[in-house]
Amino acid sequence: MEPFRSLLFVPADSPRKMAKARTVHPDGFIFDLEDAVVPDRKAEARTFLLSELGSLPQTTAKVFVRINSFRSGLLKDDLAVAVHPRVSAISVPKCEDPKAIAAIDSSIADLEDGALIPRGQIKLHLILETALGVLRAQDLCRSSERVSALSFGAEDYAADMGVSRTHAPDEFVVPKSLVAMAAHALRLHPMGGGFANIKDDAGLIEETRRDRQLGFTAKTLIHPNQIEPVHRAFNPSDEEVSWAREILDSFETMKSKKTLAWQWCAEEVRIVQRGC
Repeated sequence: MEPFRSLLFVPADSPRKMAKARTVHPDGFIFDLEDAVVPDRKAEARTFLLSELGSLPQTTAKVFVRINSFRSGLLKDDLAVAVHPRVSAISVPKCEDPKAIAAIDSSIADLEDGALIPRGQIKLHLILETALGVLRAQDLCRSSERVSALSFGAEDYAADMGVSRTHAPDEFVVPKSLVAMAAHALRLHPMGGGFANIKDDAGLIEETRRDRQLGFTAKTLIHPNQIEPVHRAFNPSDEEVSWAREILDSFETMKSKKTLAWQWCAEEVRIVQRGC
């Protein structure tokens, strides 16, 4: 899967919001069947989502679908819709059990066969939102070859730990770091979680830059207005661009010197050969 910076959550029970999503340009979308949809609208959301996937134009934006958790009892119905040729990856919330991820992998494979989708085409994006999930990060990632991305969910993690969100700069830096390290160690996409205050662009940019410093390369978004600030936060600074240019210039200079040195050596060899 190609690199990306932003994934915008879109509630699957709202045709209006799904239509609006077609007019904005994140690197990808996560059509949500889980937290954004109340229990009595889950079935309706699946119907709306299936219709949307069937008419979605082919663009460069990636399409993810967040299903309900393994324990929800809704997995079979969610996967029946989410395993679709237009879907790049399935987002799995509240991941804790490697065996559950392996079971989801197997179910996706069966559905891929039925839909004539090449086996393994649809990837898995694991969302770690509990203490147990964070501690098992590496085992979860190794539970399926489909796993391509890893996220940390701060809101549910806070609830699991029995603490309140503070949004301090160092909040949850340890679990975030563990998730980012696991992703990098296993060559997966590490993604930072959502930022709740949609009116605080400065706070969003600051958090994104902190996440970037921890090793995250993308961020999940909850509103279209967050796309541009997040992309800006992931752009290299002027200092980083200048440093990169200096490295490239130094490389080209060294390459030129080596070329001249080899040419000089070759000429010396020819002179010696003629003398012999």
